[in-house]
Amino acid sequence: MAPSMFTKTLLALSLPLLLASATSAQTTPSRQPTAAMQRPASSAVRASPTLLDVAVSDSSTTYLVFSGPVSLVDVGMANNYLVKIENNAVFVRARRKSPPPTPMLIRFGSKYWMGRLVYVDRPVLQLYDFQKDGALGMTMGGNGSASGSAPENELALDKELEKKNAVEGKLNKLRKTREEHQAVAVVDNDLVLSLANVRNDKDFTYLRFKVINHSAIDYNVDFTDFQLVENAQKKFLSKKKNEARRPLAPSSGSANQSVTGRTTGYLTYAIPLYAATDRGYLEVTLRELNGARVLVLPVPSRVINRASTI
Repeated sequence: MAPSMFTKTLLALSLPLLLASATSAQTTPSRQPTAAMQRPASSAVRASPTLLDVAVSDSSTTYLVFSGPVSLVDVGMANNYLVKIENNAVFVRARRKSPPPTPMLIRFGSKYWMGRLVYVDRPVLQLYDFQKDGALGMTMGGNGSASGSAPENELALDKELEKKNAVEGKLNKLRKTREEHQAVAVVDNDLVLSLANVRNDKDFTYLRFKVINHSAIDYNVDFTDFQLVENAQKKFLSKKKNEARRPLAPSSGSANQSVTGRTTGYLTYAIPLYAATDRGYLEVTLRELNGARVLVLPVPSRVINRASTI
């Protein structure tokens, strides 16, 4: 039977309502995943700090000194690096050339420090002094841990070629200067070590040493140590009062230099600029490769403080 006019009118009016209801039933569930997948607020996202890069090589040792005894060193790629702990210091050397960078975590005292080892052919900076909070741009976290968050050290990572060339240029200039400080000298085992020249600029102290080898055996310098010594004056009964020593790593100058037997040679180094009191001095130590002839030369602070600029 054909539908009546009333039935047709009722279907025409109810069809849009049915379609709208069906559409609403389909779209409502699809909105729920969208709300669940919303990103967290920007305040909840924390970017990890940039780790301080520590320059290491396979031909020399890099030293890290901390304010407390080191009890743990964890290197990400341990097979690529040699690590040694001694009291509050960590010695690091690469096992081979060009290993990839790797993170390193160190626990000293009750604190932690985290940085990154980066291979460099010839590191300019080989001593990283973390004995004072904030050294090398370190920042202390809220939990008391020490973080290596800092800008990269351009001189240590050999990134600032201009500065490196300037240091080498001043050392070359110092090599051509006539000797000025022959009185600052030490004699031992047929060897004479004396200070020939010293200069300063705003960043470094430039030193030129003279080595006279009276023996027939070559003197091969394997290691050169610089330490700033303060309060070295002796009091009653020859006891030193509050002597303080601070290592100064050479920023330039070859470590392996040789003075052949019966000849005279010169050694040049650049160390970080420092200020010493009248009671302080710079202690320079030369150690011999495959030998026991160690030369120790104290350079009075007044000699360095009054040195000309270069």
